[in-house]
Amino acid sequence: MSIGDIEEFFRSHVRFVGPDMAHSHSEARFLAIGRMPPNYRPVFVAFTMRGDLIRPISTRYMHEKEAKKYEQHEQT
Repeated sequence: MSIGDIEEFFRSHVRFVGPDMAHSHSEARFLAIGRMPPNYRPVFVAFTMRGDLIRPISTRYMHEKEAKKYEQHEQT
């Protein structure tokens, strides 16, 4: 995914943001979950904040099992 894709994701496609407790040892890290255009596949974006800026650490499409769980939660 390109930087432009990630910027678009944060502008309008994030459905959940929460702390990434497993990886927040030296700095506060967060997970954003949502769907990435153009195909709207579910994605995870791990990031941290640097002042007013979002610094992406990792971005990946959800595995099939994760995506099914996300879709079930999204419908409730």
